[in-house]
Amino acid sequence: MADSRRPVGPSTRAVHGPSTDHDGAVSTPIVRSSTFSFPSLEAMKSARDRGPAGAYYQRNGHPTLRGCEERLAALDRAEAAVLLTSGMAAITGVLLANVRAGDHVVAMRQCYGGTLEALEFGAERLGWSFDLVDAREPSSWERAFRKETRLFHTESPTNPTLCVVDLAHAANVAHRHGAMLTVDNTVASPVGQHPLELGADLAMYSATKSIGGHSDLLAGVVTGSAKALEGIWHARHLFGAVPDPATAWLVERSLKTLPLRVERANANALELARRLTADSRVARVYYPGLERHPGREIAERQMSLGFGPMLAVEMKGGSSAAESTIEAFRLIRHAPSLGSVESLASLPAHTSHWLMTSEERSIAGIPEGLIRVSIGIEDVEDLWADFEQALARSLAPAGR
Repeated sequence: MADSRRPVGPSTRAVHGPSTDHDGAVSTPIVRSSTFSFPSLEAMKSARDRGPAGAYYQRNGHPTLRGCEERLAALDRAEAAVLLTSGMAAITGVLLANVRAGDHVVAMRQCYGGTLEALEFGAERLGWSFDLVDAREPSSWERAFRKETRLFHTESPTNPTLCVVDLAHAANVAHRHGAMLTVDNTVASPVGQHPLELGADLAMYSATKSIGGHSDLLAGVVTGSAKALEGIWHARHLFGAVPDPATAWLVERSLKTLPLRVERANANALELARRLTADSRVARVYYPGLERHPGREIAERQMSLGFGPMLAVEMKGGSSAAESTIEAFRLIRHAPSLGSVESLASLPAHTSHWLMTSEERSIAGIPEGLIRVSIGIEDVEDLWADFEQALARSLAPAGR
C-alpha cells in the first residue's frame, strides 16, 4: 500500500484522488437526487452552511460534484476547485466574482475569442472596462494597468497561435499593481502546467477539452485557494451554472487517464510539428516544442509532459489553401474543439475567433490561412499519412 505520508505523483493522484486511503466504492457514486432531507432544522442549516462541501440542494452543494472537485483540486495542486457547466461558465464566473462596475481588466489580445466577447459584454452592460495587451510583448504589459485594475487575465499557451507566457513574470506584474492573475490553462491541462505554483491566483479550464478528453461532455473548472473560490462558488450558486451529477462523474472518470492521454497527444504533436516544419507546402508551424519557437525556453521551464496537444499550421496559399486542406483530411476530423482522444482540425477564422474582424485577428497574429489542429492519441504515422494526402490533394491543380 502507498504510504499516505509520502507525496504521490500526478498519475497516482489522477487515479486515486486526494487520498490513497480508500474503503468502499472505487468510483464515486452518482447521487441521483437534487434535494436532500434532514432529521432536524439544525442538521439542515449545517448542510446548507457547508456550501459546496454539503449535501443540501444541488445548486448549493452535492456529493458527486464534491468528489469530482476534490480530485480536480488534487491534480492541480490546489486547495480547492469549483466545477461549472462549461469553460465559458468558468471564465465568466471569474469575471463576475471579481470585477465590478468601474473596475478595469487587463487581458491578452491572443485570448480565446469567447473570453474577449465576455469582456466586451461586461464593458457594454455591466460597467467595467478592459485593455488588451500583446502576449508576445511582455515589456508592454505594465503600461496597461491602472489604479482600478482588478484582474490580469492570461492564457499560456494561447489559442490558437501558441504564444507562451512567462506566468511567474505575469504574476509579478499583476501583484505589483494590486491585481489578481487569472490563467486559462485549458491547452496545457492541469497535469501539463501548474499556474498556481507559478503565482497565479486562479486557474480555469474548459473541462470539455483535455480533462474530459472524449468529446462527450461539457464542463468547466476553476481552481485556487478556498478563499479565492468563494466568489466563484457564489456566482455558480446565484446564476445556476451547476453541472449534472452524471457530468461530474464523467469528468472524474476521465481524470484517471488524463496523464496518459496528455503525454501521448503531446508526443504526437511534437513529432508532427517537426515534420510539418520541414514540408515545403507549409509557410509556418506554431508549436512551443520547436527549437525556433520564441517561447520554447519558457515552455520547457513551466510545462510538463511535453508542450501541449495543439499545433497550428499557416498555409502558403492562404485561406483558400487552408480551407482545401482541412476539407481533404480523412482521419483528422473537421470540428471546433481540442484536447480529445481523436485529432480535430478547425479554421480559427471561422470557429474560435470568428467574432473578430480580419483586422483584429491580424493584430493578434492570427493569419487567415491558419489551421488549428488538436492532436489526439492515434498512431502518429497514421496522422502523418493523413497530413500528407491532405496537403497533396489540397494543392493539386484543378481537374486532377
